[in-house]
Amino acid sequence: MKKVLLLGVAGVGMKRLAEIYVALGYSVYGIDVKENETTHYLKGLGVDINPKEFEVDPSIEKVVYSSAIPLDNPHILKAKELGIPVEKRGEALAELSKGYKSIVVAGTHGKTTTTSLIAEVVGKKFLSNAYIGGDHYKNSRFLEHAEYFVIESDESDKTFLLLTPKIGVVTNIDKDHLNAYDWSFDKLKDAFLEFMKHSGKLVVNRDDANAFEVSKLLDKKVYYYSLKDTSFDAHILDYLFEKDGTSFIAQVFGEKTPLIKVHTFGEQNLSNILATILVGRILGVNFSEIEAALSNFSMPKRRLQYIGNVRGVTIFDDHADHPTEVEATLKAIRLHNPNASIIAVFQPHRYTRVFSLKEEIARPFYLADYVIVLPIYTAFENPIEGITNERVFDWIKTLNPNKNVFFASNFESVGTLVSRIAKAGDVVVTLGPGDVYLATEQIMLKLRGER
Repeated sequence: MKKVLLLGVAGVGMKRLAEIYVALGYSVYGIDVKENETTHYLKGLGVDINPKEFEVDPSIEKVVYSSAIPLDNPHILKAKELGIPVEKRGEALAELSKGYKSIVVAGTHGKTTTTSLIAEVVGKKFLSNAYIGGDHYKNSRFLEHAEYFVIESDESDKTFLLLTPKIGVVTNIDKDHLNAYDWSFDKLKDAFLEFMKHSGKLVVNRDDANAFEVSKLLDKKVYYYSLKDTSFDAHILDYLFEKDGTSFIAQVFGEKTPLIKVHTFGEQNLSNILATILVGRILGVNFSEIEAALSNFSMPKRRLQYIGNVRGVTIFDDHADHPTEVEATLKAIRLHNPNASIIAVFQPHRYTRVFSLKEEIARPFYLADYVIVLPIYTAFENPIEGITNERVFDWIKTLNPNKNVFFASNFESVGTLVSRIAKAGDVVVTLGPGDVYLATEQIMLKLRGER
């Protein structure tokens, strides 16, 4: 039996690779500093997690590592010494995608939701697999003989350029992960141009200025979708934001959809849905199949995920930390809850991310009524001089002088603050890719009056 070693196996993307390798009959070993629900789940699939006295030997076919693993990791060094292939997560994914018709979603924001939506629609007509960078049920199985593979790509380490999409989708291009591009936004845009060039058919968000600008450099047909302009391939004719979702009618290639209701929130997700319908129609999925897929769609975990309601206070959790994402999330909550006070619980992510954004990190909180700031989630990064918890708090407080801004050193303090602030009808949202979702438990306990 083939053997593969996955380093950083508890990460969402690595977890999905482990599932795929198990489905393909590999003997899978995984190593991670964390032991959590993900590692327990993978053990249940037969993955040997953190095996005692494990050593890399020639029986290992390849070693795959996540971006959190340094290149001086002893397992990587030993594999190289033995001549065993060592691959980034994205390189391994590109290899696995060969032999399938791939639909690849690229972009700075909205990839996980858009990939999940497209996987739902494609799965209504075709035998298909999905690789989604978030917890979603479409990740739960892998069919070796499927026709399509719907993939969320990763521009943070340039591995999205290794994929060869039958259909490429670009949701937007924003200033993020610039450390991989010599801190140059132009180089990031050049990489997206390369992705667009080697996509078979290309679907681009016309409403994103950067994505549209780059796409206009191409000498090929581009399919555009837009919430704002009715002259493009796919656009929205009418929509209504409701407390439990969004209802809309779209037009694609001159044909109107029926009235569709989806349990998603905000303009950004409506744009992601429009991209999905356009991809579906390119593939020949009919409107009734699309409507059936979308009406049953559930958001990936941690994408404006509904957590619960305690004493009239609604609690959501969201992965966003980049200002564009945070703004989209807070706008969505405001659109669907126009009279509520919004309490945003924000956990900044990584010193490098905060360093690259600086004061910009504070911009979107004008949309909240209260902001609770947690310490920076380090993700094992070393501190950067001048990037501190106090500095982030000061940026948010200074740029939002009319807002109530608090600092909380831990999740219990968050729960206590929320219980003092929140009243029936208010909305609380936890924000950040780290472990801020754990604060929701304390928030609910404190709102119930429990310790």
